[in-house]
Amino acid sequence: MKKTFYKTTIRTKKASFLPLIAIACMAGIALASCDDFLTELPTDAVADEEAFSSAKDFTNNLNGVYNSFGHYQFYGRNVVCLGDAASDLVYHDNKSGNFQVLSMWQVESTNAELRDIWEYGYKVINNSTKIIKAGEKVDFPESEMATVHGCMAQAYGLKALAAFTLTNLFALPHTEANKNTPGIVNVTEPVEAFQQISRATVADNYDLILSDIAKAKDYFAREDMDIPGYAYINPAALDALEARVRLYMHDYAGAIQAARTAIDARGSSLVTTAEAYSAMYTSNIVSPEDIFVVVKSATDNPGSNSLGTMYPFYGLHVSEEVLTEYAETDIRNGLLNNGDGAKYVGTNEGADAHNIPVLRLPELYLTLAEAYAAQGNYAAAKESLLVVLAARDPGFDPATVAENASIIADIRQARKLELLQEGHRLFDVRRWGEKIDVVRGRYKNFDPSLFAFPIPQTEVNAGFGVVQTEGWEQTLPR
Repeated sequence: MKKTFYKTTIRTKKASFLPLIAIACMAGIALASCDDFLTELPTDAVADEEAFSSAKDFTNNLNGVYNSFGHYQFYGRNVVCLGDAASDLVYHDNKSGNFQVLSMWQVESTNAELRDIWEYGYKVINNSTKIIKAGEKVDFPESEMATVHGCMAQAYGLKALAAFTLTNLFALPHTEANKNTPGIVNVTEPVEAFQQISRATVADNYDLILSDIAKAKDYFAREDMDIPGYAYINPAALDALEARVRLYMHDYAGAIQAARTAIDARGSSLVTTAEAYSAMYTSNIVSPEDIFVVVKSATDNPGSNSLGTMYPFYGLHVSEEVLTEYAETDIRNGLLNNGDGAKYVGTNEGADAHNIPVLRLPELYLTLAEAYAAQGNYAAAKESLLVVLAARDPGFDPATVAENASIIADIRQARKLELLQEGHRLFDVRRWGEKIDVVRGRYKNFDPSLFAFPIPQTEVNAGFGVVQTEGWEQTLPR
C-alpha cells in the first residue's frame, strides 16, 4: 500500500548561483565543501555522487534542488514574471530598472534576468542529475531505498520541468519546421570540469523531457513509495507537466490522456466563490486547485525578490484593458482589482510572502478544451471549457459557447484570463503563432513564434561549446 504524506514546505534562501559554465569550470572546487553541506539544511548546493552515504543525504540534497528551483532567479520570480511582463497583458512604467529591459523588448544577450534564469535552470538540471546518478549506484537497506527512489522520482521531475522551461525560453517553439533547430544543452550525466558541451535540437530536448517524466513515474510506481504533497513534485504533477509538454508539441491525444490522468489523480475541483478564489493567493495553504506550488515565506522572499513587489513598486502593471475583460459577476474580480500585484499581494505570513502556482487544475481543463478543439471534437472541448467558465462566473451563459471552430477563440481567451500573472501568456501566443501588440502598442503585430531569447553571453564567451542563436536580433519586435 502506498502512503501519502505532506511534508513541511521547503523554504528557499539566497545563495550564490552555479551556471552551466561554472559547473564545468568549478566542479573540483565544489568537492571541498561536501562534508559541510551535508550537515546544513536548507541549502542549494548538491554534493557529488560519492558523498551520498545515507538516505538522509538524498533528502538533504533534494532540498537543495528545490531551493534552486524556487529561488527568485528562477521560478520564484524571474520565470513567472517574464511570461507576462514581455506579453500584451502587462506593461512597465519605467520607474524602476527591474524587468524594464525585457518588458520594453530592449533585449540583449547580456541581460541579467536571462542570465540568472539560465544559470539557475541548469543548477536544477545538473544537481538533479547528481541525485539520480548517485541513486543508481547506492545499495542501502530496503527501508532507505524507498526514500532514495522517492528523491530520484522528484529529481527527474524537477529536471524535466527546468529543461522544459529553458527550452521554451531559449529555443524556438516545437513545430515540424523547428524540430531540428538549436535547443538547449541536454544533460544526462553531471557536467564535469572543463567538459565540452553543445546544444541539442528542439526535438531532442523534448524527447529527453518526456523520458525524464516517464522515469519519474516509474519510480513513483514502486511499492511502499512515500507520495509527497503538492508543494513537491508528485505523481499528479508529473501527469500535469506531461499534459503541458504534449500540448506544446501539438500531440493532442497525448495531452488529453495525461491531463485526464492528472485530474483524476488530484481528485479535486475548482473553487466557485470569490472568497475561496482570493484565499488561494492570499494564504500560504496549498489550495484545492494546486497540483505543484512553490510556497514562499517573507524571510526567503524579501523586497524586490517578491513577485508582489515587482507589481507595481518596481514598475510592472496589469493592463487596465485586460481587467475590463472580466465579467462583472466573475469571482476573480475581487482579487484582481486589489492592486497590480493581484495574485502576489501577500499572505497571512506577510506582504512579501506568497504562493507561486506552477501546475494548476484549471490549466488541465483548458488543455483538454484546446486539445479536443484541435481534434475537431467541439462538444468535448465545450464540456471541458465550461468547467472553468462556470466555476469562475456564476452568471455565465453556456449557450454563448458554440460547438464549432469558433470555440478556439473562447479557449484562448479563457487561458488569457485564468492564467494571468502565472507566466503563460507569452508562450501561449508563441505556440499558437498569434501576433500581439507589445509595450502598450508601441510594437504592433509582433510574432513571438519566430523569436527565441538569446543564450546569455557569459555562457557563449566561456568557450565550452554553447553557441549563440544565429540571427535572434532580427526577430525582435520593431
